[in-house]
Amino acid sequence: MTKDELIKKLNFNPSNDKEYNDAEFYLRVKGIAFHQKIMTHLGVDFDDDKSTIEWSKVSALLRYDKKLRDKIYIYIATLEEYIRAYLSNKYEDNPIQPFWQDGISPRSKVKSKIKDGECVSDVLQSIEFGDLLNQVKKMSTEDLCEMFDTTTDIHSNLDAVRELRNAVSHHAFLMDYKFRTCIVEGISNNSLNHNIKNLRQLLPNEYRYGKNRKGGITTDIDNCKYERTKDRPESKKQLMNLDFRDIVNMN
Repeated sequence: MTKDELIKKLNFNPSNDKEYNDAEFYLRVKGIAFHQKIMTHLGVDFDDDKSTIEWSKVSALLRYDKKLRDKIYIYIATLEEYIRAYLSNKYEDNPIQPFWQDGISPRSKVKSKIKDGECVSDVLQSIEFGDLLNQVKKMSTEDLCEMFDTTTDIHSNLDAVRELRNAVSHHAFLMDYKFRTCIVEGISNNSLNHNIKNLRQLLPNEYRYGKNRKGGITTDIDNCKYERTKDRPESKKQLMNLDFRDIVNMN
């Protein structure tokens, strides 16, 4: 599909050129295929010439998706730092442990490097997130219970958060991404909503809800659905033009 063909499926505010100019910009920097995914998700039938949609709805979901990815990335990085900190704090002075695993790439040879005398913290700092999680999977039940409040199906939940990181890192459209199944409060699901809640349960408590339960990932994700208009930045935050089904609910 060409840019002009896709633009024909969009309805713009006729009072000015701002929406049309915004669409041309985002099509250039985000790509036609990415917009097709969003529009298909919103119900556009590209085989039906009469099937169109307002650009305002497409752009709202585009911005919301980006805001979610930015926040999720921050908290996955927080989880990654926490795991590295736990391992180095506990095993820096007692490095020879049975759970260390060597990965495929030279930089992921954790067991070998530690055996050769490299510091645990230095070795862990150089490996990818997936290799870090592979170390965690081999740890004792005691360690896992110290690190995480919930360890039921911990391997599946760690695999799920790794897939979530992949989606965010590769700038995938989150609303129709095929996530892994994870277990949160005894419920098994593979939705975006459930995967973000899985990330939350793996984080230290301080990052789940913040101080006085008024922050953390819960509030940050919830706030993604609001924005101030560029024309009136001093105004109160307004709910974005989103379908209810697309809004992540952290309750």
